[in-house]
Amino acid sequence: MRLYQSLNEIDIQLNSCVITVGMFDGLHLGHMSVLNRVKEISKKENIPSVILTFSNHPQTYFQPNISNVVLSSLPEKVNQLSQFGIDIVIAIPFDAYIAGLSAHDFASKILIDQLNVKHIVFGYDNHFGHNREGSKAFVDVEFPHICTHRVSESIINDEVVSSSLIKSKIQSGEMQQAFTLLGYYYELKGCVIKGDQLGRTIGFPTANLRLDIADKLVPRHGVYLTKSTVLGKEYFGMTNIGVRPTVTQSQELRIETNLFNFDMDIYGEEIGVEFIERLRDEQKFDSFPALVAQLHQDRINANNLLAQIHIAS
Repeated sequence: MRLYQSLNEIDIQLNSCVITVGMFDGLHLGHMSVLNRVKEISKKENIPSVILTFSNHPQTYFQPNISNVVLSSLPEKVNQLSQFGIDIVIAIPFDAYIAGLSAHDFASKILIDQLNVKHIVFGYDNHFGHNREGSKAFVDVEFPHICTHRVSESIINDEVVSSSLIKSKIQSGEMQQAFTLLGYYYELKGCVIKGDQLGRTIGFPTANLRLDIADKLVPRHGVYLTKSTVLGKEYFGMTNIGVRPTVTQSQELRIETNLFNFDMDIYGEEIGVEFIERLRDEQKFDSFPALVAQLHQDRINANNLLAQIHIAS
């Protein structure tokens, strides 16, 4: 797969291609329907499959003072698209130039002049250009030589699959529902850093995660059953997200994972933590022994849940 992060980087001459344009945050099952159509056309027409996406969310341009969280970082998205078999990914900044392009100029200057697009695949709510005027109907009228295709929305449990819906599920701690919509477990990635090492003294050592990107969506505070990838191997465990009210007055957010059947020094290692199910709220206990007792119960509950969903811990 070829990756370009600027329109000026593109160093190949395309005679034709099939393209879809969008943010593709999270690459959920709705997105996969669009990508499948792109690949079908690519194979049938024997032309490259191209994804034009953005390295930053458009909301960060239009509302720079408002915090915006994402489901996937650019490297995560690019990796997924590569594994899916897309030929070319163009991930450009959503900046003043892109924001100011009319739909006509976006199509003529980028899609036609630079990429020689022959087919465009639209998702159910997919548009491009200033004021989102670039729709299937728009292209059909203004550029009739381009073949357009529309993919209907994906509906699961009577809800239209969308990045915003998935974000709401994760913010509520509904990780199984998020899994159903994404098609995979939501994951946080980062570097293991040293904490206060309190967990070691009570038999629950934890890997403290520093996220790779600051705007990655963090699930609701609480304790979760998780699966972590450490040094190329997978380990189940339980992860606490929160401020640890029993042991500190600090409001610093911590993401701490107790890995089952694991005893290695992994400070400085990059790990990924997949969230399977929420076990309980984070809470303040009356005493330290009460916290330890609850942690033992959490581990029992986590292993029981693993057995129920037929995963061997």
